Amino acid sequence: MTNYWVVTTGLINAISVVAFFVVGFGLLRLINRFETQWVSRDGLKFTAKVSLDNENSEKWIDVRVQVDGDWLFISGRGRKIKLIRGKWRVAYSADSNDARKRQFVISRPDDPKASAVLRVPATSRCVATLEALASS
Repeated sequence: MTNYWVVTTGLINAISVVAFFVVGFGLLRLINRFETQWVSRDGLKFTAKVSLDNENSEKWIDVRVQVDGDWLFISGRGRKIKLIRGKWRVAYSADSNDARKRQFVISRPDDPKASAVLRVPATSRCVATLEALASS
């Protein structure tokens, strides 16, 4: 009787540990699906992710964006932001495989060859502003 109790308790403990890790892994995957973003009420200031549009850049960098007329002023923190910081213009809206995100190709006014991809959630208030800039 005692051996049965010890085996059952050990089995229940093992199953609960495995279930704990499965639930934890599932929650992490669920959390990572959501992209955090802040946007002002008028949609002219927001946070986004930017990636330089070249073959060796695959990292998305968190940036702050301010829309002023036809221009985007991008700022942020860190060493990675140095290449992206400054004045940009929205060139066009890019096609995205993910329906939850919108992507826009942006370019520098002084160097049209320098381009980057700006990514925001599709339901964000800033999408209408960026679409208007892309069509102008």
